[in-house]
Amino acid sequence: MEAKAHRSTSRPRAPSRPTTPLRPSSRSSFREAHGYSHNISSAEYNQPAINALEPQFAELADSMADLEANFMHLQLMHESLTRFSESFASFLYGMNMNAFCVDFPEAPITDSFKRAKQAEAQKDAEIEPTRPDDGEMTFL
Repeated sequence: MEAKAHRSTSRPRAPSRPTTPLRPSSRSSFREAHGYSHNISSAEYNQPAINALEPQFAELADSMADLEANFMHLQLMHESLTRFSESFASFLYGMNMNAFCVDFPEAPITDSFKRAKQAEAQKDAEIEPTRPDDGEMTFL
């Protein structure tokens, strides 16, 4: 006999659906938070509660304008760097193609360095015996 755990099928749930319904915000919370009276017809209530948030929204608008200007400068910098990168890559590609297409016969090879060392050693060997090694000679 197989023992299977059966789930209740009386209330199917969709996995992406929220379990709590969303409530609309109430206007009374704005009034109470900013010290406005509960009674709209009261003499203490002079302006809507949203006006109390005006400085914060003005600061937010200024900050968003600054952010937009900074992103525009960043976009200009990005375009400049892209142009430079493309130009420099083209230059490097041209140098690479030049190296493949052009032969440089004057360029030194490993044998050239060996020959230079041998010539230097030979020159040093020739200079040594020509020095006078006379003990009788006096310098004035």
